[in-house]
Amino acid sequence: MKAPEWRNIDRQDIVLAAYWACLVIVFFALRAKSLEAILDDEWIPIKISEAMRARRSLDPNWRFADVPHYFRYDQYNFYLYNVVAHVVITVGGWLHLAPLIALRWANLAFQLAALAFAADAVRRIGAGRFAAAVAGALITFAPGMVQDASTARPESFLYLLSALFLWMLTLPIAERWRMALTGAVLGAGVTIKLTFASLAIVLPFLVPIRGRPVRELAATAASLAAGVVIAIAVLAPYALIHFDVYLNGIAALAAQYTGVHPPHALPVYDAVSQVAWIGGYFVQLYGFVVPMALVTPFLLQGAARRWALALVAAFLVLFVYFASKTVFFERNFAHVLIPLLLAPALGIGALKHRSWRIAATLLTVLPMAYWSLQIVRAIWAPKRLAQFESAHALGAAQRVHFPQIYSGDVPAQCDTVALHDFNDPWTRSYLEKLRQRGFQEIAHYYSGFGSLVTSTLHTSVAFDVRYFRCPPAP
Repeated sequence: MKAPEWRNIDRQDIVLAAYWACLVIVFFALRAKSLEAILDDEWIPIKISEAMRARRSLDPNWRFADVPHYFRYDQYNFYLYNVVAHVVITVGGWLHLAPLIALRWANLAFQLAALAFAADAVRRIGAGRFAAAVAGALITFAPGMVQDASTARPESFLYLLSALFLWMLTLPIAERWRMALTGAVLGAGVTIKLTFASLAIVLPFLVPIRGRPVRELAATAASLAAGVVIAIAVLAPYALIHFDVYLNGIAALAAQYTGVHPPHALPVYDAVSQVAWIGGYFVQLYGFVVPMALVTPFLLQGAARRWALALVAAFLVLFVYFASKTVFFERNFAHVLIPLLLAPALGIGALKHRSWRIAATLLTVLPMAYWSLQIVRAIWAPKRLAQFESAHALGAAQRVHFPQIYSGDVPAQCDTVALHDFNDPWTRSYLEKLRQRGFQEIAHYYSGFGSLVTSTLHTSVAFDVRYFRCPPAP
């Protein structure tokens, strides 16, 4: 009698299937709830969608949308994402979902697809099932991805495009077609953020060049360029038709990233401090991911080593670029986060002993898991601050928000002051000014992120609050 089919299934396959099932459950659990508050820039895709519907046009020029005046000017920033968001909002409307909820739920679909493409890319590289499993864990617990899932912004869609870009490069098809498809994804990313083009740095590592005829290399380059151009033309036609509008948006962004944008900029720029700030963010939140990524190329040989070098180069090029700018937003690294996470997965998968692989996995995953859980805790318990103030009778404290901190104006008449602390130089200077003028600190609300360098975790998710007793009136 023939044995049942299920008896022939390998035990390792069963364990691996169970692992992935559990990982997907954890993936959704970490991203199940979004922020209670609505961020200012979350209104952008919603208002642009309303404008497109009213005008019966897919032209996502911000000038047509009812957004705040500092956003309402000729620009095509986030072009493709805003069009995709319009589709998501429209479909969500058919399902009776509010636009904001539809966009935030779409983030889960984008990130889950990114996880699938990234893990399969690792498998196609030949790094093995263990490396693919590690890649899945790193993406699942990545603090930036957990945070970005909760807001209606383009980062989750960029994760998908960057994973798809890498996956395209692993397809076992003719090189010209592979380059054309890769170029199409690259072009799609560029329509959202111009810096997505930095991912092209991986191509010299992954496309064989030495010993090949110039004519053949030219055909490969032409296929890539054709993919980029066609994607931009099809996905962002109005940016080409109104190219002056596109350039205007790029110029405005360039000015923003060379000016002062507190608290996401230093009072006085210097390269060393900016490198320490950006590097500090990644070391604090991602722990051993960065050093492990940098070491990985030395652990591998052949094609795997070229992939590791390409993935690390993608991160380093963008790191150097933004270290030269005065403003730091960690979300600008969204499209190189998955390459950064895949590099250590390749290295861990190459370790010889199983115990080493398990130890290295825990060493890289656990620090990220800790911060992801802190993010989840802050999102799931948005009333912790109000409860703290109620318990300490601080609810009537006069709020000091960042514009007042930036201006340096100290309250003249008050009882108690509640100072929102983003752990930035302006706030530290303001705290010192308060103490010098006789304000006495009476309480400190700990958000969980107070020890971290300044990022949107402070400005968007949760921040420390310091409470001061005001000095008696003269």
